[in-house]
Amino acid sequence: MLCFYAISKLINIFANLGTTVTSKPAVSVILPFYRPGISLESAIRSITGQTFSDWELILVNNNACPASSSIAEKWSRADNRIRIVYEPVQSVAAAMNSGLRNARAGLVARMDADDISMPDRLRKQAGFLDTNPDTGAVASQTVFSSVIGNSRGFSLYVEWQNKLISHEEHYLARFVESPLAQPTIMFRKELIDRYGYYNTGDLPEDYEMWLRWFEKGVRFYKIPEPLVQWNDHGERLTRTHKNYSAESFLKVRYQYLARWINGNVNPGKKIVVCGSSSNIAGKAQRLSEMGVNIWGFTDVCEYTGKRLNFIPCEKLGRPEEFFILNLISKRGVGDEIKKHFEKLGFADCRDLILAG
Repeated sequence: MLCFYAISKLINIFANLGTTVTSKPAVSVILPFYRPGISLESAIRSITGQTFSDWELILVNNNACPASSSIAEKWSRADNRIRIVYEPVQSVAAAMNSGLRNARAGLVARMDADDISMPDRLRKQAGFLDTNPDTGAVASQTVFSSVIGNSRGFSLYVEWQNKLISHEEHYLARFVESPLAQPTIMFRKELIDRYGYYNTGDLPEDYEMWLRWFEKGVRFYKIPEPLVQWNDHGERLTRTHKNYSAESFLKVRYQYLARWINGNVNPGKKIVVCGSSSNIAGKAQRLSEMGVNIWGFTDVCEYTGKRLNFIPCEKLGRPEEFFILNLISKRGVGDEIKKHFEKLGFADCRDLILAG
């Protein structure tokens, strides 16, 4: 008997037999779908309504319910630029990888079934990549919409990442939180060929991909205009799935942070962690277990407990001797710490780094 995966591959072939395949499109939009809801209809319509028409839309059926499958099939019959592929392994990363294997364009745009792309999104992002060959990926600002009453934390995150525009701003913020909203991204498909597909482990696949690309020197940019409406609700995977928990984000962040520190910080510098709470101590312990040689801790107040080489902030005045590692995740605190040490001559990435 054919295994389920083999059967799904055959379904892909037969599903596309009736599709007229012309020349390669400029942009492949990949939209995985699973949960039921009218939102899929709106998401697809926002792509068919683009002012840029040289695209293909790959709808990845990730074990979707009959209602959503019916919506996808209706659209694929109506527009030969729309194709359906089937991915039996249940995960966004697996669905995205299936879409990438079927993508024919040199540019790939990410899309979620919950969200809406503004009419000029594809035109502006493809146009930016066309005129900026040194940039590998371009995102956009987002309009945040939520049906959840207590969504202030998510809203603040969107406000924070909307302010990051240049590559340098994204790069310096990469260890604080994910600086990009995945549904807004468009990237060169050649990055997949060079650096691999989405990681299908128990982690936030988008954040891991960005960190991997940052590490490889890929340049990012964010168009300073909201080109996607990010719709938040109680069943959104970022709120419900373990892969997007705070612990999962922290785990992948520290893997890349530790590697960066070990490869970039002058071994003659003493690494000093900002903060003296037990939470900060736990984070520092994680990094120590990853090979980061932490010399001590600092804080604005004198610490009387047992802690390795505690040194008050006012005594950290020599950037040639110390490297400051901020692990305080409270919003805004890292920026204040950065301002304080920059006045003393500490420089980003050379003498200090912000993380969360």
